[in-house]
Amino acid sequence: MSYKKRKIKKNKFNQLKYGFRLVKIALLQFAKKVEGRKSEMRLPQTRTLMEWLRKRSRLIRQNNPKINEWVDDYINECALYGKPVEILTQWCISKDLEIRYTTQGNAFIPTKKEQSLFAKDIPLIIKTFNESGISFNWWITFNRSYLDSGRINSEIEEIYVAMIKKLDEPIVQNGGLILTDWETDILGKQPEPDREVLTSIERLVDPAALELEIQRHSTWVREEAKLDQSNQKLKEDAYFQIACEAEEGKFLNSDESPFGQFILMPLETPERYDFFTINVPDFKKRIVTVLSLYPWRLKEVL
Repeated sequence: MSYKKRKIKKNKFNQLKYGFRLVKIALLQFAKKVEGRKSEMRLPQTRTLMEWLRKRSRLIRQNNPKINEWVDDYINECALYGKPVEILTQWCISKDLEIRYTTQGNAFIPTKKEQSLFAKDIPLIIKTFNESGISFNWWITFNRSYLDSGRINSEIEEIYVAMIKKLDEPIVQNGGLILTDWETDILGKQPEPDREVLTSIERLVDPAALELEIQRHSTWVREEAKLDQSNQKLKEDAYFQIACEAEEGKFLNSDESPFGQFILMPLETPERYDFFTINVPDFKKRIVTVLSLYPWRLKEVL
């Protein structure tokens, strides 16, 4: 091929490449306009509520992930059709509460965060929803550990749950919250792992994420739950827990879930829901972190 023909061919290729670039830019600009119009089309009360939730999320933790636009759309749809927004908050009931029980003199004395949660934080969020005219059902589920080794003594669990229910009593009486047991009332059984995930976990999960989870679990077992376990047992339990989280994410996204579509207001960092995305990649789109984290811990942990 002559130099002249090669030059003509190259120029045509560059023109085509430039054309594709212009199309890409136009599509991006169109997408931004659509998103802007979509936001403008939302109800005023939806926009006001979402602005407040985003501001509060930044106050709770500066590095909180941004609230996904899916939440705006879901709340707006509920408002448009007069349906209640379903809110889910999971409360962890695990072995470290036994250590707290002993530390507090064989009793449970509410932490400052537990008191603030029911005296200030939750009532404030309820008030903001009510003022916006958007109805809701707010579920708090008590969730035991996936692991037998992480399960709390049943009598101590009853004492702790009774304390939380007493703190929550004024809100429940006003119809603001629904307190329920995850295993007894929702699942009807002890959580089980996704067997496919459990047998293929090293293929499905990034090695760095696996190592990080093993380290996190090991720290919790040894420093918070005060259990003596081998490194192999810690690894096996971490894998089992990941597979249970994958199964739970699938359940919450299924027709079997009593919540339908919902937003998740967690009491743990959003990162704790990473493995819920194994079966449901967009699971974390529903997370709205507006509550103080880990209220059950005696020490301050973010």
